[in-house]
Amino acid sequence: MDNEVLKLTRAIEIMKALAEGTNPFTGLPYEENSLINDPRMIRCFYYIIDTLKKVRSGQKGLASYRKDLPFVITPEEKARIVLPEEKIGVNTFAKCVNSVINPAISKKLTGMALNSQLKKMGILREVKTEQGKIRTTVNDKSAEYGIEIEEVAYNGNVYHKIVFNQKGKKYLLDHLEEIMSYK
Repeated sequence: MDNEVLKLTRAIEIMKALAEGTNPFTGLPYEENSLINDPRMIRCFYYIIDTLKKVRSGQKGLASYRKDLPFVITPEEKARIVLPEEKIGVNTFAKCVNSVINPAISKKLTGMALNSQLKKMGILREVKTEQGKIRTTVNDKSAEYGIEIEEVAYNGNVYHKIVFNQKGKKYLLDHLEEIMSYK
């Protein structure tokens, strides 16, 4: 068990003792008229216990999007990733990954971060448009990794979208840790 999980487990034990009207450090009961025994405090303690349990189990929406955490994915989490059958964009891939990782120990994967890493690896590249904007696009190596460009329309505008075919999705899944730790 890692240190953060141990801390959460200990915090839950302490909150349970308080909710039961017991000093968590001495094991002695608090006086009946103590603030600790007020029903409002007891409800608050149980809410905190429930929240801590959810954070410990990695339920979504409770852990913050801490950028100081590393990106971590276990083999068990990776095995639970379900990707759509069709070609997908990088944000869809990231969303599928984020649905299985534990946000208490791992930062979320973003399409931007994944694209950045693929550019560092020379699998994608950046180009400057006529309007001076920087865009991510494919290069000569992209196709061998299963990465293509599709023309799509959105709000009446046509643009080129980078998509991952079956080969590309497999590459991302098989090499995710290597991609995200590439220097």
